[in-house]
Amino acid sequence: MCNGTYVNANSSDIDAFLRSRGAKAFVPLSRYTTWRVGGPARWFWDPKPEHVGDVLRSCHDVGLPVFFLGRGSNVLVADEGLPGLVICTRRSMMRCEHLSDRIVAEAGVPLPSLAKFAGALGFSGYEFLIGIPGTVGGGLFMNAGLTASGVREIGSLVESIDIITLDGTPATISAADAKFGYRTSIFQSRRHLVLRATFRLDEKGDPSTIRSTIARHLVERRRKQPLIPPTAGSTFKQPPNGQPAGWYIERAGLKGFQVGGALVSKIHANWIENTGNASANDIRQLISHIQDVVYRVHGVILEREVRYLPEDDLESPGGTGISTTIETT
Repeated sequence: MCNGTYVNANSSDIDAFLRSRGAKAFVPLSRYTTWRVGGPARWFWDPKPEHVGDVLRSCHDVGLPVFFLGRGSNVLVADEGLPGLVICTRRSMMRCEHLSDRIVAEAGVPLPSLAKFAGALGFSGYEFLIGIPGTVGGGLFMNAGLTASGVREIGSLVESIDIITLDGTPATISAADAKFGYRTSIFQSRRHLVLRATFRLDEKGDPSTIRSTIARHLVERRRKQPLIPPTAGSTFKQPPNGQPAGWYIERAGLKGFQVGGALVSKIHANWIENTGNASANDIRQLISHIQDVVYRVHGVILEREVRYLPEDDLESPGGTGISTTIETT
């Protein structure tokens, strides 16, 4: 039974509550991941901002797992799907505003859109985001960025982040409190939903120069990355004090290696392509094989950048069955 605006901890009516908020049952997640794989979500919701706090609190009270998706890149959803509720921000949290010397962007804003928005205002420093296939929420979760020609990461542009905690309480944290590092942030261990972020506009630039830089990034992306088949972006993080992950994979002779419908890209060895009929299990087996071979050949441990769902969220430090925003790059 609904108690006010949320379901109390003893209620067995969470399903009815979620339906009342517009959630849909057993939605195939292959529609919402860039790899185009993954089983169904028990519940799937395009969030309405006015109901987010109530929904999070209700799920927390009854122990229902919650997972947050943006564009669905940088994640691998199990063939069996996900229990609980998947909240997908990419169609309902898309507002991007210019306020004085700041940009305020909601969690579902695509990173390429943020790059273009800043450029149109005549501010540089955001151009590198044009080639990252994720959203603001997922970008903050992973501290998305590029390592070629110098490290550039979204965390360096952030001033503050508006979140909702597990009990439905809104809060604002600073960039310092977000503890951004290489492909990491506090959101990977703390259970908060990112609502929006405020970005600084520090570097005034010439709009035509910014457009040229954006165009150059896109040309490089098309040249170096497989953009036609379904992928999830970079599979592995760059090893510390070493070469890029793709360098080790290619020199281990794995370019073009295939498990089922999953293929090590012939364009960029750190990308795995779905050739059309891959399962999540095919991709997992291929990832494991790459790690084994690279370690045997080079003595290098490749750490996944891609997150496995549900287990990477349900088993993360301090995990309570509630996920943070994922997406991820």
